[in-house]
Amino acid sequence: MQNTISNQILQRSQLQSDHIALRHQGQCLSYAELSQRVQYYAAGLRQLNLSPGEHIALHANKGIDSVCALLASLLCKLTVVPLNPLLKPAQIQHILVDAGITVLISNQAGLQHIQPRLAYCNALKRIILNDDMSQTKPLLTDQELLTWDDLSSPATTDQPQPADMEAISPQAMAMILYTSGSTGAPKGVMLSHSNLSIGATVVKDYLQITSTDRILALLPLSFDYGLNQILSGLLAGAEVILMDYLLPRDVLTNLEKEAITVLAGVPSLWNPLAKLDWPKAVQQQLRIITNSGGALSDSTLASLEKQLSSDKIVLMYGLTEAFRASYLPPAEFSTHRGSIGRAIPQTELFVVKPDGEACKPGEIGELVQAGALVSLGYWNQAKATAAVFKPLPLWAQNKQNRTQLAVWSGDQVRQDEEGYLYFIGRKDAMIKSSGYRISPDEIETLACAHHAVDLACALGVEDPALGQSIVLYIQTTADNELNKDLEKELKRCLPNYMQPKKIIRLQQFPMTSNAKIDRNQLHKMFCASTKKH
Repeated sequence: MQNTISNQILQRSQLQSDHIALRHQGQCLSYAELSQRVQYYAAGLRQLNLSPGEHIALHANKGIDSVCALLASLLCKLTVVPLNPLLKPAQIQHILVDAGITVLISNQAGLQHIQPRLAYCNALKRIILNDDMSQTKPLLTDQELLTWDDLSSPATTDQPQPADMEAISPQAMAMILYTSGSTGAPKGVMLSHSNLSIGATVVKDYLQITSTDRILALLPLSFDYGLNQILSGLLAGAEVILMDYLLPRDVLTNLEKEAITVLAGVPSLWNPLAKLDWPKAVQQQLRIITNSGGALSDSTLASLEKQLSSDKIVLMYGLTEAFRASYLPPAEFSTHRGSIGRAIPQTELFVVKPDGEACKPGEIGELVQAGALVSLGYWNQAKATAAVFKPLPLWAQNKQNRTQLAVWSGDQVRQDEEGYLYFIGRKDAMIKSSGYRISPDEIETLACAHHAVDLACALGVEDPALGQSIVLYIQTTADNELNKDLEKELKRCLPNYMQPKKIIRLQQFPMTSNAKIDRNQLHKMFCASTKKH
């Protein structure tokens, strides 16, 4: 039997069956109950006679059933596509169609949200509901509606049969995580079973997570950072408390109530949290906090240091295409301020010049990552895959990585004499806000759909609370009322984290010699305007 992440977690369940595995909204599941429910769901999925690798989507808020359904799907050799509940129906439709989803796991609230779009998802045949269909009015869809009880008999829980995993290669695709791409539509990053398993093991080890830890999981399953937090916690036998992030004060309340020892977050969480007064119990109970998804401002780091001290802060850097690249251990926080650290285990990092040569210490170049965490590429996008997943330069190759593809991140960094990395910026136009990678094109396409907008350009500008906030420039001769109309349309079509903080109207855009919008010039114009005020 292959040692995939689901099997590793089920093996852990045998070692500490009575220990709490998951807790959510007053409900809890022991490791023995987790194993039983995962097996029950897996038995139900096997009744559908799905082909190995068939694509199944998970569209539901983070909860005990969602985690169990995800583990069961991996156990049954299926490719799982977690969907962010914050996405709009049109975006969900794009992913369901693009990934060729045949089975959708959801709940009634989620299904009501996307129901009008399901008619366009021709490959989708079945929908499994996590909740009881008898509680509300029937849902009208062309797909077959099922519950887990429809698929499994009570006897299944008495003698659970593990899925046959012997035929699965560690490099077989296990999951597709969708992230905004340069084309505007979300791109699916293909993760292997090995990516998931090694990623969870590496993080568990370097964060020293054990069965005594209590982890507050705030981030969505569709976010590689949030997914790994849950998998690494369960792999370590920790207690994982699931919570949907609402207000900073709610987070502090739960940190104290649940005696949390490990908390992962992104800048949009840490910035407001750092401004609050933390109860002494929280300060004492927390063992570590981790940040990824964007750099923290100096003021936020200083506030967090006052709350917790630097020996509890772990700064990390990574991207979905290779999950995690580097981390800065707490012991090195004070001596290497501003650094994103060095390579994590089973990872090699290189800083490369535009001509392919190695950068000397202090020189700025592109960060290139090789190793076990490099993903399989982008689903259904050979051209985009070839542009990002490429061989290492000859000077960086060795026996271990010679035949592997590396991720050319597009991120500009410099490395000091000791090998510590410092993030400079991105060479492309992708926006990193609230931990999300956002395609400007997706926003621009919607803006240009408005009859009065000729051109549009979305920029990411430095924001101490979000990492970057979105400024939308539009070329138009319309009056001021256009902004209100456009804001209304963007709010209807895009999730909150993709909303522009400011819309600026211009009668004429600056253009490059190739007749393209000069993004750099627009950015300079914005910076100059903010200095004046």
